[in-house]
Amino acid sequence: MKLQLDAEVLADFVSALLGPDSEVAVHDLSDPRASLKIIRNGHVSGRSVGAPATDLALCMARECSAKGGENYRLNYRSKTRGGVSLRSSTLVIKDETGRVQAMLCVNSDDSRYKRALEAVQALLPVELSHDSHQETLSLGIDDVGVGIMQGVLEQYAIDPTRLSGDEKLEVIRELNQRGLFSIRGFVGKASQALEISEPTLYRYLKQCRD
Repeated sequence: MKLQLDAEVLADFVSALLGPDSEVAVHDLSDPRASLKIIRNGHVSGRSVGAPATDLALCMARECSAKGGENYRLNYRSKTRGGVSLRSSTLVIKDETGRVQAMLCVNSDDSRYKRALEAVQALLPVELSHDSHQETLSLGIDDVGVGIMQGVLEQYAIDPTRLSGDEKLEVIRELNQRGLFSIRGFVGKASQALEISEPTLYRYLKQCRD
């Protein structure tokens, strides 16, 4: 069964259901530089309408558009530009061809519950998960791109310009998987970081996709 829902009404409903500690955001991925079209409780991340798609959103759009791709991801970690840890879940909305065209995201600040848990732990210690965050809620699309590049390049102990050809191929493969090259201008920036020409980068990309 398929339903047509007004995104504004859906955002109002979910935000009213979850309360002020949960941000509800609707992204239109036709314009990743300013994909955020609807937001409720934006104080949670500090974002407003016109903010860009996140690094994870770009990656999910690629993965979920593939045949058999998932339709949602639940309870992963994200963080705000200010470093506040959030619990996030995302529902992808696909067009008739199966391509992801929009996303409904819920980002919850669980700090009040964590403080309550810490009070209980003082009486009955329990180990907590320390999983690293998977997503950064940025205010500008260039921040998203820079974050993707830093996250990939920092995995290598040497300067990116000194990487071997095979290592550069792996870097470009991961950057592509994370959606970097859907952001305008980052083909050039990645080429500069690796000290290769743009035609060379495109050749690497072709190898990744073959």
